[in-house]
Amino acid sequence: MTLENKETVILHKAIEILRKNTGLTVEIEPNPHYTGYEADAVIRIAWQDTEYLFDAEIKNVINNATLGIAVQQLKLFQRKGMLVARYITPQIADELNKMNIPFIDTAGNMYIDEPPLLIFIKGNKLDRTNLQVIRTRAFRPAGLKVVFTLLCNPGLENAPFREIAEKARVALGTVSYVMNDLKKLNHLIEIPPGKRRLTRKKDILNRWITAYPEQLRPKQIIGLYRAENLNWWKQAEMGGLNIFWGGEVAAAQLTEYLEPQRITIYTNKPAGEFLLKNRIRKDLQGDIEILWMFWNFEIDWPHKNMVPPLLIYADLLATGEARNIETARILYEKEIHRFIRED
Repeated sequence: MTLENKETVILHKAIEILRKNTGLTVEIEPNPHYTGYEADAVIRIAWQDTEYLFDAEIKNVINNATLGIAVQQLKLFQRKGMLVARYITPQIADELNKMNIPFIDTAGNMYIDEPPLLIFIKGNKLDRTNLQVIRTRAFRPAGLKVVFTLLCNPGLENAPFREIAEKARVALGTVSYVMNDLKKLNHLIEIPPGKRRLTRKKDILNRWITAYPEQLRPKQIIGLYRAENLNWWKQAEMGGLNIFWGGEVAAAQLTEYLEPQRITIYTNKPAGEFLLKNRIRKDLQGDIEILWMFWNFEIDWPHKNMVPPLLIYADLLATGEARNIETARILYEKEIHRFIRED
């Protein structure tokens, strides 16, 4: 099943359940007129003498990272946005309610607040036999390293597979199966003579951000720590220690919008000297997290003490926190867009 077909199944199933449970007239606009950011679909809901139009964003898996992505995309729509998902947990339902974001899912959970129309249902369980999640190896741990490397290095898809493998820190065979998966998903096309091009990079990025917190990030965590001084990071000693800021600290420095509450650090060598110099100790409840780097390249940007911006963006969205989602939106406009531009 392709991604597009999977989204179509989710959309039609969620609408079917919405009709059945509410008696509302619900249709998919056959030829929607888009203004601005293009939605996955436009949904028309009629109740009494009133019609409502929603730009729909369809998601298969909803977690904190996916929620952050969806909220950002919904803000780009000209019309009121609606999240359509395979399943919305009660926790996510409450978050969407707080943000006044309409949603429907295939289990019959829904929220629409368009006075005088008000619907809020949560807690319905998902039928696990329906709409199975189909994963490709490209979005499993080793594949995610390759996809990240390709996104951070526009044009690298044309390099020899051995070079890609070295930059992604994976086996040569991994690059081969990832490239084949991307072809099957219509994300990689052959351009004669002998050229390749990544397509629909925005979709690739969204899939990567969704999979990264669950598939790869947990494997990179070294540990949690705490410093004696809460503002230690502002004067941190980092020289020659192969320590790189990610998450909130990097975003704060790039956007001047965020006051970091959690410190994310990536490194490619033991961090003992760094911890000692900055008076940092291990703490299972600490606000400092240190992770192993999973890439082997530098990008062309001036912030050499930071991880690539795509990873900063992913770290922010993975928290699912409103303040970080808004900062991620600013970062996207300032730094991310150039990596997924398709000339």
